[in-house]
Amino acid sequence: MTSKTLFVTCGATVPFPKLIECVLMESFAQELLNSGFKKMIVQFGKGYQRSFTALLGRRYSDDPVYPSNDLGYDGKPVHGYMASGQLEIIGIEYSTRIQNVIAEYADLVISHAGTGSILDSLRLGKPLIVCVNDTLMDNHQQQIADKFEAANYLIACLPKENEIVECFHRLQRKRMTPFPQAYNENFRQTLVTLAYGPANLKS
Repeated sequence: MTSKTLFVTCGATVPFPKLIECVLMESFAQELLNSGFKKMIVQFGKGYQRSFTALLGRRYSDDPVYPSNDLGYDGKPVHGYMASGQLEIIGIEYSTRIQNVIAEYADLVISHAGTGSILDSLRLGKPLIVCVNDTLMDNHQQQIADKFEAANYLIACLPKENEIVECFHRLQRKRMTPFPQAYNENFRQTLVTLAYGPANLKS
């Protein structure tokens, strides 16, 4: 079985602790292993490195990993293992090359529901699970995720371990619709309206 990599992104600014806690559960790690995943790269957001390292706990390691330049990160990645050392974890605060990281490394992406992150993955043809941050005030992530899911481009869930595991299983069974490289203007306007309101639509 070919070794696969999961890429998890929380976006460049606000950390998403609930999502990180879900993907670092041992039960989810075992699900990944059972499906041939050997690595997980996690972009966890600025200011969250100490918490991320604490979640890894005794699984923390100083072994060398991907060069930071390849990941678009100028700091030292957090590195560790889960599932009795069989699943390698690489954590970074941010990436200046996120599209390259997705294109070069990711066999599956789990993302927050930011429109930019969603489009990055879909345009690159990567299977995508979107996790909606239901703690944000006045956001429209659920509507955006629902719109993409209704078009069969991705599978969406809340940051709960059982939901992420179920979405992971569904994605392996389901045939998704390829995302058009030139999606139409009506679809773009619908997304902008959901995210920001009608006042931000360009005439």
